[in-house]
Amino acid sequence: MDPFALAIFEGLLFFIIFAITFRSLMSMDISPIFKKGSVREMQFIYIFISIALTYLVLKAIMNLVTISITLFS
Repeated sequence: MDPFALAIFEGLLFFIIFAITFRSLMSMDISPIFKKGSVREMQFIYIFISIALTYLVLKAIMNLVTISITLFS
């Protein structure tokens, strides 16, 4: 497969997975961990955890894609 097409696929997949993980993390209540009124810190934690989870899931999926491409070509 063309590396450019693979990079475009990876970029699009990143934003899709990020939206899913961010949405699912927002359903978790992490307010007991933080002080009262520290909304900005909670938002940063949500964003950083979402990016980390997105990266892990994306790399796992892309690894599967590249392995399947090399096996079937």
